[in-house]
Amino acid sequence: MTDNRELIRRLKQGDKSAGDELVENNMGLVYSIAGKMMNRRYEMEDIVQIGAMGLVKAVRKFDESYGVQFSTYAVPMIIGEIKRFFRDDGAVKVSRSLKEAALKGRRAEEALRRRLGRDPSVSETAAEAGLEESVLIEAFEASALPGSLQGGQGENGGPSPEELLSSDDTEERIVDRVFIKEALSILSEREKNIIVMRYFRGKTQSEIARSIGVSQVQISRIEKKAIERIRETMVTG
Repeated sequence: MTDNRELIRRLKQGDKSAGDELVENNMGLVYSIAGKMMNRRYEMEDIVQIGAMGLVKAVRKFDESYGVQFSTYAVPMIIGEIKRFFRDDGAVKVSRSLKEAALKGRRAEEALRRRLGRDPSVSETAAEAGLEESVLIEAFEASALPGSLQGGQGENGGPSPEELLSSDDTEERIVDRVFIKEALSILSEREKNIIVMRYFRGKTQSEIARSIGVSQVQISRIEKKAIERIRETMVTG
């Protein structure tokens, strides 16, 4: 299997097949992230397909001048794509057939963008997806979030590559680090300190209570609330 650096070099030289190979080589990263973000409301394959779109975007946008490995750059883009899908689906109820059409359209759009080297037209995307133009437009409109609901995340969604702690970790460690950073970022300073002491420094609730000057019952309550918030955020985005 050709390594990422060689494929990126070939892609920059105009070898479009290298982009497809880069996506294929890194699908394990998508499956790893999809497994961590698994939700009872969706099939695993749906989440994988959405994550793959984030991977394709990472392939298209990556530049070695960022100073990080490709997998480091791709992780937050994959997570961001999946979380946007969760938000879109939760904000606007869309029929299953339109969801499938939108998913098919997005895949076709990304495939054409790689092949043509430009944004495809609606008619080109519809033909590639095997859909009527009117159906594709309706599906895209139905699955799109209103701008006021999109929140303040950047295009990539999640932390930037520069925010990641290391660029030479294994892919699994990169995924874990991104999830940890996202999880802690939603907590108050007090909650964050308690979670860090409890799960990263191995302290008991009683030890934390003594160091902070509160009861063990209060620590237990704060810890439970923080974990619930983390779980809800990681699942729903």
